[in-house]
Amino acid sequence: MKKTKLFFLAALTSLMATAQTTFDLDWFVGVPSGNVSITVAPGDTVRWTWTDEVPHSVTSDSGSQEDFDSGILTGNGTQFSFTFTQIGVNDYACDVHSSMQGTITVEQTASIEDQFRKNISFYPNPVSNRLTVASLYKLDSYKIYNILGKLVSQGAANGNITEIDMSNLESGMYFINATSGELQSTFKVTKK
Repeated sequence: MKKTKLFFLAALTSLMATAQTTFDLDWFVGVPSGNVSITVAPGDTVRWTWTDEVPHSVTSDSGSQEDFDSGILTGNGTQFSFTFTQIGVNDYACDVHSSMQGTITVEQTASIEDQFRKNISFYPNPVSNRLTVASLYKLDSYKIYNILGKLVSQGAANGNITEIDMSNLESGMYFINATSGELQSTFKVTKK
């Protein structure tokens, strides 16, 4: 009986240690590399979804920590998934469209808060009018603070990609605080 309990406890612990999260990335001609470059933990899966009708592949570059290749696939809604198990950097690209490229970085992360912070991208920076904020997590809201810490703008976010109108702000440096549920990330943006 003790051996059975120990085996069950070891199996449960192993299962909990390898709990995985699946991250979804849209894959299409013109996708910004910031939208398809993310940081994950060992055991996490990345799922690319074709969002146009053009043929693409998801192929690791030579020198990547892990080898993966979807082959050339076509069709809106087509998917390819890969589970990353080794810590390291994995550059990848589309064999058909060399401009489509990204990086999957695999590292031990301390918490889901760390993953949220590491997987927010924003562009362009510096910004003239509209700032795009992209996240693997659904964004709920944002607040913009000036260099003195004064709240100058705020608004609701609308999903994984949000555009923020900064055209009415003066030139200078701003801090943007983005939230997803209880998760928060703050980053610095320069307004031209």
